[in-house]
Order: sequence, then C-alpha cells, then structure tokens
Amino acid sequence: MTVYVFPKEGEFLKRCVTYIIIFIILCSISNYSIDYVQGKQINEQSPYYLSFASIGAIYREFRLDCWAKIRTTSTKQELQDYLNIILQSLDITLNPEFLTITEKDNHTILSYEYPQPDQDLFIIIKSDQQLNESYFMISIVCQEQKINPKQYESKLNQIIGLKWESYYLYTGELPYMIPQTDHSQIIAVLLKTMKAHTVENYSSNGTSSIIVYSSRLEENIPALSINGEQCNLQITIRNNKKGKTNVYIGSPLILSKY
Repeated sequence: MTVYVFPKEGEFLKRCVTYIIIFIILCSISNYSIDYVQGKQINEQSPYYLSFASIGAIYREFRLDCWAKIRTTSTKQELQDYLNIILQSLDITLNPEFLTITEKDNHTILSYEYPQPDQDLFIIIKSDQQLNESYFMISIVCQEQKINPKQYESKLNQIIGLKWESYYLYTGELPYMIPQTDHSQIIAVLLKTMKAHTVENYSSNGTSSIIVYSSRLEENIPALSINGEQCNLQITIRNNKKGKTNVYIGSPLILSKY
C-alpha cells in the first residue's frame, strides 16, 4: 500500500511563496530580455527607414553616390588598375563585358555598369590630361532594405589614396496622392522622427522640399553650410503622374534627379 505524506500547512505555504517568487523573477527576466531585444532592434534600425514607417510610406530603394579626385593624370592601364581595386574592395569580380573605354581629345574614360537583380552598380573613372586630374564616380542603387548602404562607403574608404565624398538618397512612396497644401504635415512628422530643424525650404508645382539639420545624423553625416547655417539632410515630397506621392530623404543633400 502506498502512503502519501502531505507537507504540513506551514511548509506548504512556504513552498507556494517560493514558487511565486521564482515565477515573478523569471517573468521579469523574460520581459527584460524582450524589451532589450526590441530596443536593440529599434536602435539598429536606420533613421531613414523609421522615417518612412512613421508616415506609412513604402520603402523603394536607396542610392549612394560617391566621388573622389586625385591631382594627377592616369594612363589607361592605371585607370583599369584603379577599377580593379575599387571592384575588389566591393567584393566584385571584374567582368570585361560590362567595361567600356573611351579615349577622346585629352580624356580617357572608363565606364563600368554591373547590373544585378536587386542592385545596380555604375562606375566612371576619368583622366583629364588638360587639367592634370583624375576623377572617380560611383553610384549604387539597391532595392533590398536589409543591405546597409554604409557598408559600401566603409569599404571604399579603405582604399589608400582616395578620399571619397558620399551622398545618400532614400526613396519611399505613399500609395495615394497628397495635395501639396498637405505636404507640410508629412514633413512635420519626418522632422520629428529625424529630430531636425528647418534651415531652408521651397514649394512649387506639386513638389515640396526642405533642407534641415538633424541631430540624429550629426555623428555619421558631415554637415554642410548653407547661408551660414549647418545642414545634413534634405526631404522632398513630390506628387507623381501615377496618382501617388514620392518621398525622398537625402543626406547631406539630394543630388540625383527625382
């Protein structure tokens, strides 16, 4: 016969209290872990993507434009060597099919276009014998949100002898037309998200644009000076012919056509 021995009332109460305390501690640890992970994910999110999310815009693509200059001319072979170095820094193998070389007057120009399913790369390297200078221009357009465009700039900055200037353009889209009179409301939300204040603005023909300074970008984006004021961000809202509204966020300014 099996004999069951029940704990005394005092011991049973102590055990219940102990289990409750352990349960509370485990819940607290679990909640802390969830909050930490969620907070870490938020902190790691690009402020540009968060800006699109804050107004309900659909992310479309980013564009990175970089250029550099050296004060010397380069032979065709030297330009090809530079191209190889740039491609290697970006973990890309040179494909001669994508390369075009043009020699005219006092200029030698190398053009390299490397299309991919979600990303396009354009490189132009030019030597000007008359000005005794060589120019390097790179454009990367990518539709994949998981790719951090800063990684390309970091890789290019590892090339010795080339000092790059970099401009970023992020494109989003609202699936409906917003009257130009209401563009200011969208811009106000973006300014709050980016912790920015206005430096300069204009509005014309279905397009509203504003140049601002954002404290969220001050550690990563070198500021420019416009009329004596610092700026590191430009926001443009533009109605398109498809009945939708494009949202452009560029840093430090928007250079490309939109």
